[in-house]
Formats: sequence, C-alpha cells, structure tokens
Amino acid sequence: MLHAWAPRVYAAWFATYWPAGIVVVLLLWPWPEYAMLLLWWLKPLFDRVLLLVFSRSLFGAECGVRHVWRELPRLWRGAGVLSGLSLRRGSLARSFLLPVWQLEEQRGAGACARCRLLARRYRGYAAWLTFFGANMSLVLLLALLALLFLLAPGDSQAASLWDWLSDDTSSAGGVAECLMFMLAETLVEPLYVASGFSLYLNRRSELEAWDVELGLRRLAERRSRVAPAAGWLLAAAVVAWPGLAPPPVHAAEPPALCSPADAAPDAEVAGDDGEEGEGGDAPADGAAAGPAPGAARDAIDAVLADPVFGGQREDWVWRWREPAEEPPADDSRRGWLAALGRAIEFLAEVLRVLVWIVAGAGLALAAFFLIRRRERQAATTPRGGVDFLSGLDLRPGSLPPDVAAAARAALAAGRLTEALSLLYRGALVALIEAHQVEFAPGDSEGDCLSRIAGRLPEAAERCFGEVVEAWRQVAYGRRSLAAPRVAQLVADWERHFRRAGVAA
Repeated sequence: MLHAWAPRVYAAWFATYWPAGIVVVLLLWPWPEYAMLLLWWLKPLFDRVLLLVFSRSLFGAECGVRHVWRELPRLWRGAGVLSGLSLRRGSLARSFLLPVWQLEEQRGAGACARCRLLARRYRGYAAWLTFFGANMSLVLLLALLALLFLLAPGDSQAASLWDWLSDDTSSAGGVAECLMFMLAETLVEPLYVASGFSLYLNRRSELEAWDVELGLRRLAERRSRVAPAAGWLLAAAVVAWPGLAPPPVHAAEPPALCSPADAAPDAEVAGDDGEEGEGGDAPADGAAAGPAPGAARDAIDAVLADPVFGGQREDWVWRWREPAEEPPADDSRRGWLAALGRAIEFLAEVLRVLVWIVAGAGLALAAFFLIRRRERQAATTPRGGVDFLSGLDLRPGSLPPDVAAAARAALAAGRLTEALSLLYRGALVALIEAHQVEFAPGDSEGDCLSRIAGRLPEAAERCFGEVVEAWRQVAYGRRSLAAPRVAQLVADWERHFRRAGVAA
C-alpha cells in the first residue's frame, strides 16, 4: 500500500506532521529534549492522517492535501483521540486497533469488545510490529546523527558525538537532534501505519470471509489447469517403475550367538597364557588393588581433628563484623547532626517520589473521567445516519447530483472501481434518506445486506445485492467486470435508487 500510494501518503505527512513539528521546535527552542518528547507523544494524531489516506485510497477515492486539511477537525475530534493520547498511548497494538476508533467509530464497551475480538491471535503480531518500528526508528535516528556529526565542519577529533549533542552553550545540537528524529519518523511511521492497517484488513477478511469465495474460485481454476499434467506424470511413473526398481538384496545369515558359559574357557586359556608370558608369580589382582576403602575416611578425620579445622563453639554475644572507629568526643554533636541531615534528605526523596506518584494518578484519573464524560455525551446525543461506513464517505455532499451519470462517465474513462463505489455509496445514501435504514459505522457489506432484508421490494433488494457483489469482486478481489455488465447495473440502479428515494 505504501509503495502504491507513496506520493499522496507523503504529501499528507509533509503537509501536517512537518509544519506541526517545526512549530513545536520553534516554541520549545531552549528545551529541545521536551520538543522531541512532545513530537513523540503526538504521533497518534498524525497516524490518523496516514490511515485516512490509506483507507480512502483502498476504496478508490482521491485523497489530496486539501481533502486532508478539510478532514483534520473531524479526525482530531473523533472517537478514541483522547484515550489514544493518554491511556492507550503505550499500547503495543496501536496501529492495528486504530481503525476500530477511526473507521468504525466504536466507543466505550463496544470498542473494547471489538478490540478483543480483533486482537485474538493477532495481538502478538501487532506487538512485534510496534517493537520493530520503535527499534528501526531508534537505529535510523542514531545513524542520521552520526552522519551529521561526521559531515559537520570543524575538528571532529577533539569532541565526541555525545559532547556535541549535550553542549549547553548552544542549542544547535538539540535542534539538529529534533530534526533528525522527525526525519527518522518520516521514514518509519508511514510503513508502521500501513502494516497495522493491513493486519486489520486481514483480520476482518478472516472474520467476515470477504475473500473466501474468490480464493476458492482461484484455487479451483489452478487445480483444473494442473490436474491433466499431474495425471500424465503419474501414469508415466507407474509404467516406468518395474524397470527402475533396484535388484533385491539378500541378507546374510547372522552369526551364531554364544553364551557367557561357552566363552569362559577361552578367557581362562588366554589368562593362563598371559601369566606364563609374563612369567611372574604375582597374581593380577594384587597389581590392580588400591588403598583400602576406609583409608580416605581416616585421613579426613585426622585433618578435622586438628584444632585449626575442627571444633564447635557457641557464642551468645552480638558483635559487629567490622567495628567502626569511635568518633572523638568533641565531634559527637557533629555526627548526630550528619545523621539527622541524612534522615531529612531521605524523607525529602520519599516525599518527592510520592508527589510524582500522586500527580500521575491524578492526571490519569482526570483523563479517565473526561473520557467517560465524552462517551456518555456521545451515547446520549441523538444521531441520524452515519457519515462514514467502513471508510466510505456517505455524506450527501460527497456524491455528485446525478450519481448514475457520474458512474457512466467513470465507466467510460475505464475507472471501474470509482463507478462501482459511486453506485454502492449512492444506494446506501438513498436507503438512509428514503427508508431510514440505520447503519453502524463498522458495518461490512454483509451487514448492510442483512439490515435491508425484507424492507425493500424484491427487485430493489436484488439490485442492491448485485451492486454489493460487483463491488466486492472489484474492490477486494481485484477482478475486472465486463463493461456491459456494469452498464446494466447502472441502469438498474437508476431505476431503483434515485436520490429522490427508493422506488416503491
């Protein structure tokens, strides 16, 4: 996805992330480390911009810089923005679960249930993706800083890279570090968001079987092409097998086994010969005999009987292992004051840690209540039809006045995906306006078909099903449909789904 839509992705990134980053660096010029921390913390906001471009491009819609700027207020006021910057900022599955809030617009308990369903068996992949992205960003940052240091003019032999970056007399090193951080994120973050979105699409395909039928058809076609060749090869192997078979091998008879009793006489003869050859009268067992078994025990007892090693003693008096020297009598007050000062310093450190813990808990509690309040307000606010359905723009202003004419023009220009997208979106808008069909932001094509079942005339319902099936084959299966077939769909759509309402 990033390779296919790189121009529009990086155009949106440079139009949003870099202006914001330059403003942050200028505002925090004396404190570049805080500028870098703030840029890292705000990355989820700009991940939404990248996901907007990827989702629009996936469904064949144009998404330029002007469109991104128009959508920024809606993106940064949408569901999950505040929690993404607070409670979920450290989530390792951030890019994988971002479409749940941005595209499906889930909130509260529904969002948690949806995330649990999607993350089943996929959270590990998303976590490793985040781990890879963080490490790649760090490696690129260090490499860019090292390259900048090596190319900088001056005597590089007299200073190290760390001294140059931590120089307090000038903030040039800190600002350069911020810019190199932004450049590293420019290389890594679009790939990170695209990978997380691809994981999300793959998981939805598994759950909702978007591409099962298309995959089975491709498998059947491949099998029909391979089956004749495999049959001929199998027949040739069966015919040639008798000639290729190796001659049988006859196993030799195993040698007879002898019992230990049969082998004993031979061993005795060998032993007698050996004794005669040596000519000695000493038996063999005497030469191999070692010390007596109790000799080692006697030696150990003799060593332990020495007073240096042995003996036990009981002592009931407490003594310091390393007794400290007693301070002089005139410095006793000074020692007490030093001990009191150390105790006060320890108490101050404990209180400082407690203050930070209480402050962090207070901020987390405030963010939690603020999120709950926003979710409660969103739940109590009456809403009409959805504006976006799985990334598709359903706002009436996003469609041309004459959808059928625009679809015919796109078909004539060879833009098949755009033509079917106009028909699908136009049918959904007509259903919302005419029959007040309520769709959820995360509904798939199958969910839309189930919501209108029995609520439309048979001809209109059949026409909507054909439009949905054609949209699935082109948008997800990447298949091409014949132009007469699409023209017939446009004609049927114009008869049943005009903007004035669904035909009765």
